[in-house]
Amino acid sequence: MNNAKHTADIEREMGNVGMMAWLSRYPSLPSPVEAWLGSTLMVERIGVFPSSGEIRRPIPDPDALLAHLKALYAQQALDVDERDGLKVIFSDWRFLARSCGNDPAIVITVQTRCDPQLMPLKTAELLSQLERFEKGLPDK
Repeated sequence: MNNAKHTADIEREMGNVGMMAWLSRYPSLPSPVEAWLGSTLMVERIGVFPSSGEIRRPIPDPDALLAHLKALYAQQALDVDERDGLKVIFSDWRFLARSCGNDPAIVITVQTRCDPQLMPLKTAELLSQLERFEKGLPDK
């Protein structure tokens, strides 16, 4: 079994929670050889789910935006999880949007499955929805 398939299997087994599940399953490795292997596996793991990183945007009502995004995307999603903000999973991409504690802001992370070219497209789509929501424009 190659490493990409193995890490994808872990992803499914751990409830599709991404990099943190993989890291918790494979803690840091002590020796230089093991550290090199860990770095190699990390790079491979990043290739399995290319990510936008955390995008922080100020917004007056983060909860209303989360409800809006859920209404837009939940019907076409494979899974929706609201335990820590709003996590919406599709077959080839996913996003997590969450509020920033007491700050009137939202943090969005977009990941795609083995498709680094789709990630910026979906990130732009999501940010466009955020801007439309802020301006009170109708959905596309």
